[in-house]
Amino acid sequence: MREKLDFFQKLKARLPRVEKDSLYQKLLDAVQENFLFEEVCQNLDEGIVLTDPKGVPFFVNQKAETWLGISGRAAGKQPLWERVQDTTLGVFLNEHLLKVPVRTVQDLKVLSPREMQLRITLLPREHGGKKTVLLILSDITHRTDQEFEALMLSRMESLIRLAGGIAHEIGNPLNAITIHLELLKKKLSGQPDAKREELERSVSDIQDETRRLDRIIKNFLKATRKPPLRFQLNDLNETVADALGFLKPQLDERKIRVKFARAVDIPPFLMDRERLYYAFMNLIKNAMEAMEPGGSLKIAVSHQQHCAVVALTDTGCGIAQENLSRIFDIYYTTKQEGSGLGLMMVYDAVTEHGGKIEVTSKPGKGTTFKVLLPIREPQLQLPHYLPPEGGH
Repeated sequence: MREKLDFFQKLKARLPRVEKDSLYQKLLDAVQENFLFEEVCQNLDEGIVLTDPKGVPFFVNQKAETWLGISGRAAGKQPLWERVQDTTLGVFLNEHLLKVPVRTVQDLKVLSPREMQLRITLLPREHGGKKTVLLILSDITHRTDQEFEALMLSRMESLIRLAGGIAHEIGNPLNAITIHLELLKKKLSGQPDAKREELERSVSDIQDETRRLDRIIKNFLKATRKPPLRFQLNDLNETVADALGFLKPQLDERKIRVKFARAVDIPPFLMDRERLYYAFMNLIKNAMEAMEPGGSLKIAVSHQQHCAVVALTDTGCGIAQENLSRIFDIYYTTKQEGSGLGLMMVYDAVTEHGGKIEVTSKPGKGTTFKVLLPIREPQLQLPHYLPPEGGH
């Protein structure tokens, strides 16, 4: 290809002296070579996009059209980031496409036009004094799914062993302590009033701590004994509303104002309602505990292309930047009485649905959790073939 370019540059100065047949043959060779290049690109397993210095694509193969949800023939003058369907991918391309100085590789999860994990390679090139960018897109969905499943399996096995050990070592003595505290409380009835009140306060304090330990054990067991996912058609608006309704008395007691906006255009889709119900309940409780005393909680359900989005914004204490990357880690918590399991369970529930969760926060001003879930509908089943009576 490079030799062809050199040839045409030399040809420009000698054009009047070139024989027409020879020129025709060279042009024909160049056109055929271009057709061959396009045919090869169209049959690659990777997506290929070439953009001009302004980020406007001038070549898009069929694989890239499908994965990005764009049409190469209706290019217009829109830059690539304004044409892709997935908003996260659009933001990434807007920030990096024209600014990368060298070859750059980034793995990105997209949910539209279909859920997949893309490996994006950006190759800036200089041609004729103009900068162009070559994008190579690779589908690594199955590879990352296997890595994720292996990581989750290892993590859950460790958790199960730990929780089982805790339940065994603490559970039985805790039951015995609870029983003996009740017996002790009954025996205090014969004590003088002043002495009895003091002892009853001490016993009540011990009972409160015992119940707290019991809750910790139950939370561990709940995290490790998850039933299999059961996908059914359900209404996301109602799922969020039910979680909010359950916690409304506590929100009212803490003087937290709640604004809930439903999405009117989201159809029922496949989800494990119970798993998502507890996930949203954990997110609401997390916001509630970050806003003592009082505050404001906004919950908005919306519809973006093929995704449902639930955004929860509080006016609480916020999360320090150095802690944002750790909040979904198992056992990590900044609360005095937190178990470090609530947000881990939220993360697991969302990723098990093929979605993702994003967090933005400013210390002292509040936090926003954004849950993105792919809208999945039941696949139509072909009717079983029944041969006509008497047929073979």
